[in-house]
Order: sequence, then C-alpha cells, then structure tokens
Amino acid sequence: MSHDDPPPPRRGRPPRLTRDAIARAVLDVGFPRLTFAAVRERLGVGETTLFRHARDRDELVRLALDYAIEHTEWPPLTGPWRDVLESYALTAWHAWEAHPGSATEAARGIVPLGVMRLMDDLCAMLMRQGFTVENAVLTCDAVFDLVNDNRRGVEHLDTDIPGAGPGREHLHELWTAGPRPEPAQHAATAAEREQIHAAISRAITAAPLDWFTGKLAIVLDGVQGTLAPDRAARDPDTQR
Repeated sequence: MSHDDPPPPRRGRPPRLTRDAIARAVLDVGFPRLTFAAVRERLGVGETTLFRHARDRDELVRLALDYAIEHTEWPPLTGPWRDVLESYALTAWHAWEAHPGSATEAARGIVPLGVMRLMDDLCAMLMRQGFTVENAVLTCDAVFDLVNDNRRGVEHLDTDIPGAGPGREHLHELWTAGPRPEPAQHAATAAEREQIHAAISRAITAAPLDWFTGKLAIVLDGVQGTLAPDRAARDPDTQR
C-alpha cells in the first residue's frame, strides 16, 4: 500500500445510539412522514436496535417533542404574569411552527415530559403572584390549549398533514363564493353575511400568527377579569 492510499476503514462497534440522536432523526424525517422504517434508514440501524430505545411510533414522537422543547430558548419567568404568559405562548407557537405536524401529534394526547415541566414552572410563577393553585393550572392549561389548537388548525389548513383536507385556499373560495341561504327569522341579513364572510376570508388568508395573537389577547383578558388576583386587595401601594 502506498503512502497516498487512504487508510482502511476501522472495524469495531458502531457508534452507540442515543435518545438525542433518535430525536434528531425523527425531526429530520418530519412528523407527517414519520415511520419506524424512515427513522431506521435515517440512523442506519436495524429494527431491533431502534426498538430497544422506542417501542412504537408514539415513543418516537415523544422523544422528538421533548428534544424540541429542551432545545427551545424559553423566556425568563420574571415580570408581570401576563407578560410572561404571552411570551411563553408565542415561544411555544414558534416552536411548533418550526416542526410541522408537532401540534397535531401533541393533540393526540402525547404529552412530553418537557411540557409538564413548563406547566410546573409557569403555574409556580402565577402562584407567587397571587393566583390560587387551581386558577394557575386552569390559566396555563387554557393558554397551552390555545397554542396547540391554533397550530393544529394551521397545519391542517396548510395541508402539512397528509389527508388533512383541501386547504386554506379552498376555504377562502368557499366563503367568498358560497351559495346564499334562504332568509330566516333572526338569521344574518345578506349585508351582514357579506361583511362576515369578508372578515372570515381575511382571517383565513392572513398571517397565522396575527390571528393567534388576537385570540391570545382575548384569553389573557379573560384571565385578567376572572382568575387573576385582585391586585388592589393584595398590594397596599395601589391604594395610596
């Protein structure tokens, strides 16, 4: 062998498979196309090897969602509760946006440990600002539900999910060119219906984040008015 020949390949055990490597492979494959076979091919391992770390597709999803949450830069848990919740909601929305199909998977009831830890931290933040534990849990659950539901709707409207439906453009055409029903008592008038359909059409074609932030403001306003502690009652400085 000449000095210019490449060295022979080293023999021995292949690199050890880790949960992080599996999670990255799942995210590379993408949730809409996720199968055991696709992940095995991406990793270059056999079925038995992968099965030792993940017993089914749901476990693959859980590993990937946990990894995505762990590698997301979350805002600090300091400041007024509303600002913190708004920041966390927007960060979660963008985290799901970065991995199409993630919200649809989460909606199936696959709750990664990372989400549970986020809930703990946010609820503790609310409790330290005067929320009861029940109202803190209800508030966090409502905010995260809104994030997941909104992102799942976007995934289906954008046809990120196979077989999700005809998509955003079809709905836009439906609302702008749909047949007008016969008038009925207390029903919307033709003029009202035209205004409503135009607004729905604008919502469907608008940037998804704009629609989400509008809904988030409504939810946080509701929390402010019904679940948040009365600051005047607990902060003597506000009564001066």
